[in-house]
Amino acid sequence: MQKIKSYEHKVQYYETDQMGIVHHSNYIRWFEEARTFILEEVGFGYKEMEACGVISPVLAVNAEYRAMTRYSDVVLIDIKVVSYNGIKMTLSYTIKDKETGEVRCTGESQHCFLNREGKPVSLKRSFPEIHKVFEEMSIHKKEAETII
Repeated sequence: MQKIKSYEHKVQYYETDQMGIVHHSNYIRWFEEARTFILEEVGFGYKEMEACGVISPVLAVNAEYRAMTRYSDVVLIDIKVVSYNGIKMTLSYTIKDKETGEVRCTGESQHCFLNREGKPVSLKRSFPEIHKVFEEMSIHKKEAETII
């Protein structure tokens, strides 16, 4: 099983406010950037899912801001699968400063899996190859918790 990589993001000027601090809405965007990156890394990004007729909307998202992030800072975003049952999935995010390791923000997003008509779909039954990808990500998290 492959190790899930951190997503790296360099803060752009347009992401900051007049005080040079990252606007809070950008952390949610970074969650999505990291999620897209991770899905591509494990071989089943949104493009591949949608080609199979599966969409995965966000049901809920939350963020807890811990420390300010500023223009040109580089952050690493780690994702863990908190729960997955084939129909719904919850991901957790930790955004850390690349240089110091300081946690800047943590959060979660909840997703479901739907077909093109917007009806819930069980990945386990209908798309076992996609199910396997998410199940392995979930297993990876459980193994990481066991090691800690």
